[in-house]
Amino acid sequence: MTSTITAALAAKTGLYELVKRVMAAGTDTQNVYVVPGAIGTDLPDDIISLGKFRVTQEMAGMGLMRPREETITLEVVFSCLKGGGDEVELLSQQRALDLLGMVEREVRMNDPVLGGAVRQCFLTDIESDGVTPEDYKKAGRGVDVIATFTAQNRVRG
Repeated sequence: MTSTITAALAAKTGLYELVKRVMAAGTDTQNVYVVPGAIGTDLPDDIISLGKFRVTQEMAGMGLMRPREETITLEVVFSCLKGGGDEVELLSQQRALDLLGMVEREVRMNDPVLGGAVRQCFLTDIESDGVTPEDYKKAGRGVDVIATFTAQNRVRG
């Protein structure tokens, strides 16, 4: 349910459910750990974490309900790790981008409203350091790809 303040949590919940559904549908993605916040202590090789969101609002009219037009940005981190050395560095990066591609396609083609939480949502930014973080190196090579999904919504009430 969308609050009268913002649809940010409803959008995050809708995106989380979408990601879980997409990962559960594939035989090679069923074991991807999808979490709506901080990751736990059990760290599988592939993790998708929905974290930070940001909301900006502008006045949308002078009606009795004082509607606001809001832009919601949702940050999703795709963390992928492969056992090995330098030879698997690019493979971990490709895996993260493949998982992101599955989610992006589902949002864009089948559920741009995130289950009715927002008017529209699309991938707007991808960021990665492109190298394995030091704390990953004992287990192999990995990468964190941070994707930003941006949603628009009208807040009333």
